Amino acid sequence: MLSLTSRPVPAFPTLLVLVSLLLSTPARSAEMELYGGIGLGYSTFSVDDINFEGTSLANRQFIGFNYGDYVGVELTYIDFGTVNDRVSLVPGEPSINDGIETQGYDFSVVGRYPLNDELSAFGKLGVIRWDSEVTLETFPLPTKFDGDDLTWGIGLDFIGSGPVRVRVEGDFVNIDLADSWWVLNASIIYAFKFGR
Repeated sequence: MLSLTSRPVPAFPTLLVLVSLLLSTPARSAEMELYGGIGLGYSTFSVDDINFEGTSLANRQFIGFNYGDYVGVELTYIDFGTVNDRVSLVPGEPSINDGIETQGYDFSVVGRYPLNDELSAFGKLGVIRWDSEVTLETFPLPTKFDGDDLTWGIGLDFIGSGPVRVRVEGDFVNIDLADSWWVLNASIIYAFKFGR
């Protein structure tokens, strides 16, 4: 039904080099920040070949490290939920229910731009390790797929004056399994600063 070919991710070595450079830079004038958060939203998943499209609740947990105002790294676990749709694999035949359940871990480099004292825009580029289970109602045993692929996203952090903040973001995953796979969510973050 679905095909998946493994391919190397050339961006992963590049991300490791960027993180190494980030962490090796002298910290004498930069304020650093460690943070963690949880988020809730929804994901959408589509496969054009079989006319499959569905949405599901998604949740994430993440930790991150900011170096100064502009650069950071982030590690995330995300549960994309289970998307379901009725698809017809053979023209003229009755449609069947198809479900895809997915979760993954991603590591991203984050670029930030403070818009003012309480609002910061950011963009992320990273690598995600994902696992999916596909189940058809006529064949209830799941078929498993996994891979390492690029992910990127944009969002806004509403910083406020204390350690608690709110984030809104959208992320896109570039994989062979789906023609379109993205997630929108809102998160609560707790952060504390150190250094300078």
